[in-house]
Amino acid sequence: MSKQKENIMLVQQLFKAFDKKDIGAIIGMLSHDVEWGEPSNPYNPAGGTRHGHEGFLEWLNIGRSAEDILVLEPTKMLADDDSVAVIGYMKCRAIQTGKLYESDFVHLFTINSGKVVKFQEFFDTYAAGEAFRP
Repeated sequence: MSKQKENIMLVQQLFKAFDKKDIGAIIGMLSHDVEWGEPSNPYNPAGGTRHGHEGFLEWLNIGRSAEDILVLEPTKMLADDDSVAVIGYMKCRAIQTGKLYESDFVHLFTINSGKVVKFQEFFDTYAAGEAFRP
């Protein structure tokens, strides 16, 4: 099996684990020193970059208390030997304000030795910020 196919399979498994809320499975797919980030935003509490399993869990817990993910739909995956770009659509609700936002996204996963070593998320930060802004 090619490295690209292995990487796509890993990311597909990661999305399935997120869907099932299987935190143990997710942690098992992340390197111990993973860098996990989404764009900083003064209104989005989950914005910024965190490191390691502890940082990932912090991001996850902040996200769970700050927003409801209503739709997270990957539509295309592009891969090379050490990365996978996932293109998709999301719709979320900021819990504190009740406001909805939606955006296309790109999730960029960097992979080494069968583990995610870096995650970067790109999406409409203005729309998200406006949803979170009181």
